[in-house]
Amino acid sequence: MAAEDVQITCKFYTKLPAELKAPETAVTVPAKLTRYGLSQVVNHLLGLDPPKAFDFLVNGELVRLSLEQLLLANSVSAEAVLEVEYFLAVVPPDAQQTLPHDDWVSAVDGSRADALVSGSYDGMLRIWTGAGACISSVRAHRGPVHAVAALPRAHGAALLSAGKDHIIRLMRAPGLDAAASRTNPAHQANEAAPPMEPLEVAAVYRGHTDAVESLAPSPAGDLCASGSWDASIRVWRTGTAVLDASEDAAAGAAEAPPLSRSAKKRKAAVDGGDDAMAVPAAPLEEAARATLAGHSQCVATVAWPSPGVLYSGSWDHSVRRWDVGSGANTDTLNASKAVYCVAAPPEGAGAGLVAFGGAERVLRLWDPRTAPGEALAKRGFTSHGDWITAAAWHPTSAHHLATASFDCSAKLWDLRALVPLHTLAAHTDKALAVSWAGPARLASGGADCALRTFGVSL
Repeated sequence: MAAEDVQITCKFYTKLPAELKAPETAVTVPAKLTRYGLSQVVNHLLGLDPPKAFDFLVNGELVRLSLEQLLLANSVSAEAVLEVEYFLAVVPPDAQQTLPHDDWVSAVDGSRADALVSGSYDGMLRIWTGAGACISSVRAHRGPVHAVAALPRAHGAALLSAGKDHIIRLMRAPGLDAAASRTNPAHQANEAAPPMEPLEVAAVYRGHTDAVESLAPSPAGDLCASGSWDASIRVWRTGTAVLDASEDAAAGAAEAPPLSRSAKKRKAAVDGGDDAMAVPAAPLEEAARATLAGHSQCVATVAWPSPGVLYSGSWDHSVRRWDVGSGANTDTLNASKAVYCVAAPPEGAGAGLVAFGGAERVLRLWDPRTAPGEALAKRGFTSHGDWITAAAWHPTSAHHLATASFDCSAKLWDLRALVPLHTLAAHTDKALAVSWAGPARLASGGADCALRTFGVSL
């Protein structure tokens, strides 16, 4: 029988609403059909006009080959009835905003959904509304900002930033809460130029002896981990406890006698002096609660997906898992090149996997549930043409991930397929940062001095 005459019996099923459920009967289709042909079949079965685009899942994998190739790859007989799940396809993301900066946008955080936080190479922090208005800005670091992270809402409006100046700062950021109301169309109509919200330094964290490259708050937000060029990971107290202690320290300072002239000079030297790179002083200084040692080069990335477990990636070609309570390095995956980004799904949202990327240009998955000492990359996803600089797991999906790269692009992945769902021409220069801002918006920062946002419908 000619290849084009081979027929395969399929049974289509879905978790979509009743109006999109096909009859539960077996259907014979040509083996040469790809997902586009299968989508035509389902549209015909449903009698849809206009038609909808569907995607398909067979044995846990998205259909990206013909049915015949798929069966051969999985050693499945063409005489078997093939169970095929269908669901609405992810449409190409919609480019929304381009928000200009004065320097490279090296850090982005959208964990508050209503607000975006950006950090740039000129030391500036900015908070943006969903409508694209900047409502807070401050010079937070003497040199590039490498990482930003908003704390969970339980700790009020606060964020952390880290930079090349070896310092981490905890900031009071009422703009994080104000951004929601500023995004309201009725509010925008009555306000031509929104007033700026303050960004105030509550505490400064000292201990790293080189640039701080990465930050990750704990799920509860009361602790934070940082990775540095000094090859260490440090764990710090943060959140409400530190914010309250900062208020007490500020009140005590207000009641204290005025500083002598020499003391003022010493304080100015610590806080940055009076030059153009000076940053606000902090009423409170925090020391690290723990130091996790094991990496031998820059700790470029940290991820804290569950209370007791931390992951890190380093230029020493390794991804490590840590027990936060004991400080023990419980497992290590050795990569072939420097690791720049690690992403893990939020607790309860994922399948226990860890994604990482870097100089190898390949996005890889690690299943840390394997026995200690048996860590192997589970799968590799090749599409980027240059180093992968950042990765962000979708906040509610176990399967979807976004990456950014020096190839100027951001990519949207469904990890059940080896090729990306979509490639975004995000920047005209290196893409440096990526973050989800809620389940339907993606943000990226780049060396073209722009923060860009995209609408995503999963």
